[in-house]
Amino acid sequence: MPKIMRGIALAAILTTSLSAGAAWAHAGSGSVEDARLMNPGISANVLFVGEFSRDIDSADANGSRLQEAELQLVSEVDRYWNADVIFAFAPGVGGEDDEAGVEQAVLVNRSLPAGLGLRLGKFFLPFGKHAPLHGHDFAFVNAPAPVRAFLGDDGPTDVGAELVWTPPLPWHSELTVYGIDGRNDIMDSESRDMGCGARLSNEWRIGGGGEMELGFSGLTGPVASGEDLLGDIDGRLDMYGADLSYNWASRTGEQGPALSATCEFLLPDPEGAEGDPWGLYGILQYRFHRNWWLGLGAGTVNDSWRTIAADGGDYGDRLRDYREYKANLTLASDELWSLRAEISYLEDAAGDYEDLRVAAQWSFTIGAHSHDHH
Repeated sequence: MPKIMRGIALAAILTTSLSAGAAWAHAGSGSVEDARLMNPGISANVLFVGEFSRDIDSADANGSRLQEAELQLVSEVDRYWNADVIFAFAPGVGGEDDEAGVEQAVLVNRSLPAGLGLRLGKFFLPFGKHAPLHGHDFAFVNAPAPVRAFLGDDGPTDVGAELVWTPPLPWHSELTVYGIDGRNDIMDSESRDMGCGARLSNEWRIGGGGEMELGFSGLTGPVASGEDLLGDIDGRLDMYGADLSYNWASRTGEQGPALSATCEFLLPDPEGAEGDPWGLYGILQYRFHRNWWLGLGAGTVNDSWRTIAADGGDYGDRLRDYREYKANLTLASDELWSLRAEISYLEDAAGDYEDLRVAAQWSFTIGAHSHDHH
């Protein structure tokens, strides 16, 4: 299966890159020159959080801080290409270990033959429902426990090419294949091997204003190694996933009742790893009055070789199982600002670790801050 996925991804990327290059050259110097005279759309999002943990004394779990700030530049390069660049800054606790850099930088072409779309550059890997999201799009303060355990806190990003095809089916469907450099957080930055993946999503409209989406994802690449890994993990990481989501909104307008539900299953398969790792989470959000949302979430992690505990969670050389439960109340206004109060509980299934935490999160957006996930 991984060899087939890699072959499909590389063949599609090479073929489409040649077509895209020809289209770009055909655009002509006039349109490019006109595009350079246009100022890009500029927007920003700033995300703050304040937390208190009953069980963890570290600064990582207590106090208030800037969680993340994003600056986005969007522009039409010419009649064929659009550009989207996002700079992100995530300060460490106490001003230590600050992280700043280019979170996303892509050229997007949607005018290729046969309804194909192409992205070139650095982007969030389109694996599942949650990993491609930016921090201010999360339903909760942090990503679900299985996502943090197997895909990282913020979702992996990498440099590569992504091809999207909409097959002619009675329902809306998208097939995405991509090839990447293999230097993201869950892969081995010292390896010369590349990574690749694919995602198939299917959407159906359901009577009464509802929509349902069923997706399948696959990813393979050189596995990242580190001190917190168990077993002889020095080969490749194969990961598979399936997700099901449902969205419904009443016909009374944007301020009426609305419901969003997501369930995602993650199945990592690292070479040489011990145990039988897998993860499952579910998220339910309900808008019960105008801009007020109630959120509920739960997740389970089995045989994780990485710790997601706030205190390091190093309780001997063993695989880790986690259980997580969350609830929050959010006041959001047209994606321009939001205030959120949340309570969460994370425990090690062996009984060695628990973290009951309350948090307040607030964010605001300047300009039209949007993300193109395809």
